[in-house]
Amino acid sequence: MKKTVFAVLLMATGVATPAMLAAAPQEEAKTESSKEIVLNSFKDNWMISLEGGADFSLGRFDSNASFGKRIAPVFGLNVEKWFSPIIGLRLGADYYGIKGAALWGNGLSGEMLDNTYYKQSYGLIVPGLDVMGDLASLFCGYRERVYSPILYVGMSVPVGISGEGDIPSWANMGMRGGLLNRFRLSDAWAINLDLRFDVLETTVSNEGNHGKAFSALVGVTYKFKDRGWKSPEIPVVAPVVGKYSDAEGDALVAQLRDANRKIANLEQQLAECKNRPAEKVVEEPAPVVTVYYNINSSELQSKDRVVLRAVAKAIKANEGKKYVITGYADSETGTAAFNAKLRKARAERVYDALVSYGVNPDQLEQKTSDAKLDRFGSYILDRAATISPAE
Repeated sequence: MKKTVFAVLLMATGVATPAMLAAAPQEEAKTESSKEIVLNSFKDNWMISLEGGADFSLGRFDSNASFGKRIAPVFGLNVEKWFSPIIGLRLGADYYGIKGAALWGNGLSGEMLDNTYYKQSYGLIVPGLDVMGDLASLFCGYRERVYSPILYVGMSVPVGISGEGDIPSWANMGMRGGLLNRFRLSDAWAINLDLRFDVLETTVSNEGNHGKAFSALVGVTYKFKDRGWKSPEIPVVAPVVGKYSDAEGDALVAQLRDANRKIANLEQQLAECKNRPAEKVVEEPAPVVTVYYNINSSELQSKDRVVLRAVAKAIKANEGKKYVITGYADSETGTAAFNAKLRKARAERVYDALVSYGVNPDQLEQKTSDAKLDRFGSYILDRAATISPAE
């Protein structure tokens, strides 16, 4: 029974599934890039920039000089490493020409300005380290853009190298920040507009205050290989549009629901079969001999008596063993009362014959049974009496 139910379950599943798959349209497999960016290795996304421009001094007394006498050249060479599309580091060195006015301090030319201030002019080499952040990638996600605004802040070490008068040779600390406007030309090349504000320690100008300067630089950037960013590919199944009408879709849904109900029913039957206790089959011991009678008869025939004489001889040879004589009748003919009498009479006829052949009555027991003997499929075989060893 379990095997049958399981086979039906497999057949139902096998029939329903291929039919639905055959009816369903084949969807085209596609991929799209994940919004998550994979961080690259240390050797990737390096670039070098060369830039030049002008700075405008904003020190304590610089306003006493004319506008044009506060402008000086600035040049820079920088190396960048980007760790993600958002975060990078820049290490480089710049040359600043500082021009302005001062009452005292380094870089004084001795030339008096019209307002009792001295003309000041000197040069600085400024190594610096900046932390950079790409605002477009931060707020709008990564992609290759024509324009990228990059905000940065950093530390610098200004060192005086040239000028009019005594120029300090020691290093000083500075801070800077700015906006790097980067315009993409190709995968490898870009141009930059760097707008920067520097705050320098007082010992650079020796004016007793912080020196300040605003700079504007134009430059070019080369990106070394490997450049760019990779993201994991995610499989995407394009939605099926216009393949089915509403009626066809409803029919497919109904078929699927019907198949699911059948599967659930078969699974339940299978579970019940698994949980059902196994039936115990009690087999009676096979009889020593079976005597068959004609319909509605309990009379022994001559051939039966020949057999019973041989049986009697065997029983007498086993004096310590008992035997049971059971009378039967078929249930397809006769009434219940008549068949009960017939079963008893058939057992008695065998009992009497064995006793007459010398069997000790104490070795014999009589009984009747309404069970069936038709193990071979014929109720005619129930018209009998059997002799079996007692348990």
